[in-house]
Amino acid sequence: MKEPIDTNEDLRQQRGEERYFAVHESILEATIELLDSRVFTEVTIPLIADHADCSVPSIYNHFPGAVPEIFEEVSMRIRNEGFHVNQEKIDQASGLQILEEMLKGLSETIVSHRNLSHAMISYGNYAAATGGWMPDTAEYIEPLFERAREDLELPASSRELAQMTAVIGRGLNHYWALLGISDEEYKKQFARSAEMAVKALS
Repeated sequence: MKEPIDTNEDLRQQRGEERYFAVHESILEATIELLDSRVFTEVTIPLIADHADCSVPSIYNHFPGAVPEIFEEVSMRIRNEGFHVNQEKIDQASGLQILEEMLKGLSETIVSHRNLSHAMISYGNYAAATGGWMPDTAEYIEPLFERAREDLELPASSRELAQMTAVIGRGLNHYWALLGISDEEYKKQFARSAEMAVKALS
């Protein structure tokens, strides 16, 4: 005879997972709000806990790596939003237009989160200088160059082109965030990053 299913246990597990997800989201949302209004060096675990209405130990339960790990997930969330905002156009495009549509969406997303983007760009520089994370945008770009290669001849490997595009894009990010290039000029040049990479490696 089969053991009866403990529906109460299943329900408790489901509610526990829902609570965990809710707290995780509240931590990320609180961090995003704080980074939109403060210098990243002012955003601390106690401050995040206060804004997320949770305990400091709870934050470490979700993010053992503390602030760097939270910032990394926030950065990934914004980048992923930007990568896919023009997905329909990306799917319909061919050649380098595939890259251009993705880069347009990414730059528009970055600009729409101005203060947060400035904070993440500044923190990314600090983290890289101290041996921390540096988002590898090339990993996402490389498959798009593989698609583009089906329609035209490219002068280098998809990996090399993706890395060069990421370098150009990162430089434009810094120029926009730190030196004041206009939003429109930034978006225009960022969308051409893949084209510039192809020319640079030709």
